[in-house]
Amino acid sequence: MSRRKREKDAECDAVGAHFGKTIHRLRSAGSMSLSDLSEQSGVAKSMISQIEKNESNPTLATITRLSRALGTSVEAMLSDLPAANSSPLVEHAKPQDIPRLSSEDGLCQLRIIGWIESVEYAQWYDFIAQKGGRLESSAHPAGSVENLSVLKGKLRVEVDGEHWIAKAGETLRYRADRDHAIENIGEGDAHATMVNILVHKVGS
Repeated sequence: MSRRKREKDAECDAVGAHFGKTIHRLRSAGSMSLSDLSEQSGVAKSMISQIEKNESNPTLATITRLSRALGTSVEAMLSDLPAANSSPLVEHAKPQDIPRLSSEDGLCQLRIIGWIESVEYAQWYDFIAQKGGRLESSAHPAGSVENLSVLKGKLRVEVDGEHWIAKAGETLRYRADRDHAIENIGEGDAHATMVNILVHKVGS
């Protein structure tokens, strides 16, 4: 095998590994299971698993379907490939590059504004909810603590049958390793910053 071919194979392998890790991180950030992503993208669950492990070379059509289901674009997912010469600027994400997820009722939107590379430790979102909007989330990994800082409106957080209310300027911190929900109970739109800290990861 020629040196040039070995270099090309190495580059392809690096791109595949990067794409697989990005798929996994975005899926984790959105609290999506393999089944969830499969259902929303139309890509077989086994194929997604192979892509995440860099055991398969997906077609452009498959990459596009997965990107759309994760609320982002192919270009954005591949734009932050590690460069040979590191730059002081780690990443410049433009509005169209920010992954967006919606609640089941379509009234809440989450923009994943945290760094994808650190999603296993900290997940940072921009949260916007229309009046009456409700975002229900299944339990995150053990030890997770969610920090919800309300910038506008009034939000109610429910965890294990208990609930708390926060208005603009206030912050709620609660266990996110249990099923929980956020609901806009104000008269207009609500806006908040949400940071999920995976405590057990940080301490490991």
